[in-house]
Amino acid sequence: MDSHPYHHYLFFKLDNGFYSLSAAEQKKEKENFQKAVVQYGEGLIIESYATAGFKPDTTFMLWVRARHPEAVQPFLHAIHKTKFGRYLSLSYTYFGMVRRSEYSGRTGRPEQVIQNHEDRTPYLIVYPFTKTHEWHALDAEKRREIMGEHMRVGLKYPAIRQCLLYSYGVDDYEFVVSYETKSLEEFQDLVIEMRRTAGRKYTLKDTPTFTCVHKPLAALLELI
Repeated sequence: MDSHPYHHYLFFKLDNGFYSLSAAEQKKEKENFQKAVVQYGEGLIIESYATAGFKPDTTFMLWVRARHPEAVQPFLHAIHKTKFGRYLSLSYTYFGMVRRSEYSGRTGRPEQVIQNHEDRTPYLIVYPFTKTHEWHALDAEKRREIMGEHMRVGLKYPAIRQCLLYSYGVDDYEFVVSYETKSLEEFQDLVIEMRRTAGRKYTLKDTPTFTCVHKPLAALLELI
């Protein structure tokens, strides 16, 4: 099982006022912010992504994985206390936890589970979703049959990794799903095929969708 089962996707918007600082001060404050992330992120697994240009009101995203759900709070407090952090606002937050599937008894096919890999691919796509009441009213065997089709489609794209989080009762939606891919075109092919499966009609909502470009923190701060 995942040693850091509590996942937070934290989307930040950088206020344009930051750019009124001198170039030297911008550089200094970015360095201080990076130090704070490293220092207060001890015990957390943190990945950073550029999101500017893909969705309004977000400049970058930090994917934070923790052993305990409340561990993200002192981390956020610490980075917002930096001068760079005072120019940041949290525009979106998504939270969920890793659980074993009731259909397969595991968190996914091991080689396609994102958190089983230390390397990151160029793109991460994240979105929350919720099933309809009709889905939950189906008997277990019918749901297992429909999910079997869903999983067979996913297995046709072995290079695409997935992380499924359960958010029932702890946030506004039922799941958060993310996909890692080297190719947005291949991911789009997967989504188009998934739209044709029987399970699609049982999706109540699956927006907003975020396309995120992986950047190590130093490279991300250089970019913004």
